[in-house]
Amino acid sequence: MSISAPIGREVSSPIRQFFSLELLDNRYPVLHAMRVFAIASVVQFHVTDITLQKRALPLNAWFAQRSMDVIYGMDLFFVLSGFLIGSILLRSVEKSGSQNVGRFYLRRMFRTFPSYYVMLTYLLIIKPWGPLRSAQEHHLILEYTYLTDYGNPRLPYDLMMPWGWSLAVEEKFYFAVPFLVLLLRKLPTHRSRLWALGLIWASALGIRLAVFLSHSGWTEDSYGDAVYFKTHTRYDTLVAGVILAYVQHRWREPIVRWLESRLARATLGAVVLGCFAILLAPKFFGGNHYLLLCVFMWGTITTIMYFAMLLLLINRPDGWLSRPLSAKFFRPLATLGYGVYLVHIPLAWWPVVPAELWLRVHLGWSMVAVWPAALVLLLGLSLWWAYGLHLFVEKPFLRLRERVAG
Repeated sequence: MSISAPIGREVSSPIRQFFSLELLDNRYPVLHAMRVFAIASVVQFHVTDITLQKRALPLNAWFAQRSMDVIYGMDLFFVLSGFLIGSILLRSVEKSGSQNVGRFYLRRMFRTFPSYYVMLTYLLIIKPWGPLRSAQEHHLILEYTYLTDYGNPRLPYDLMMPWGWSLAVEEKFYFAVPFLVLLLRKLPTHRSRLWALGLIWASALGIRLAVFLSHSGWTEDSYGDAVYFKTHTRYDTLVAGVILAYVQHRWREPIVRWLESRLARATLGAVVLGCFAILLAPKFFGGNHYLLLCVFMWGTITTIMYFAMLLLLINRPDGWLSRPLSAKFFRPLATLGYGVYLVHIPLAWWPVVPAELWLRVHLGWSMVAVWPAALVLLLGLSLWWAYGLHLFVEKPFLRLRERVAG
């Protein structure tokens, strides 16, 4: 199946043109792989959580816990969004000396709104009537106004599309970030701008800590509901991306020279591995301190890890790790990543769950085989649905965007 065509090259026929992808910008090829790994981590999490644990299939407890610990792909999405949007706005300001805020908003709306609203409306149409439906309709205004994060995304019967919480967080960021860049322009020096960004980034940690200290009876679920999904406690991941964009925009050449040193690369690598070790086994530090550690894990530790990793990858394009991560096949997969995120949870419930039960009960497969089979099936189906969404929704609106806000 050929679904992509290089940007800027004449497509041979209208049919091929129709079936080709509008590929993502290729300024930083390694970031396509990061986007693919992020979506894969989210999908595998839901394979374990939705299709196995909620069906009480006997998955190995140690493996299930490790799978559920890898929940930080979403933070990578946020950091990448902050970096890419921050880079766009910084280049725009450098080129024109100002921002066209209205054009920025229009381009973001044409990029993100159509597929989201199509998927949300589709679920509204196909979901059966019943007690759960009335609760979902009651909260529907939150979902259509990108306020899903202030519903209760952990309780799927409250929302039509609970996984839209992360999109709600990003849309609020898209609204605010032009004003953030405007604030940076008002400050006189690069140092003062970095201090401002750093304080904004750190303020989210302060808010999470204040929420934690405001109550003494938190459980994992109640604290997660109060902190994990909310924009006002999660924006540091996006701001970290803007900081990376600013650092990259202003000091790229000195950074590249610094990274020629093995010691510099080893330092960044040690930061990444140290943060990853904490994220992967947080209860090693003691169950009594787990919730306090979550205050730092849900934004601070993840952004330090991704900042160091991305700084290394984008400035060492010929490095031993960057070269394979810049492979061309990641770009079309990354282009479909947004669609995969939108569709993968409904597909997890059907047909993946019935397929798992059939493999386990009727064919007698062990869970060692069922789990990867479910992951491959869900990724494959999600990519096909995302491809259809891209052809019939994303591409027409992207081309309309070029006419309206090009």
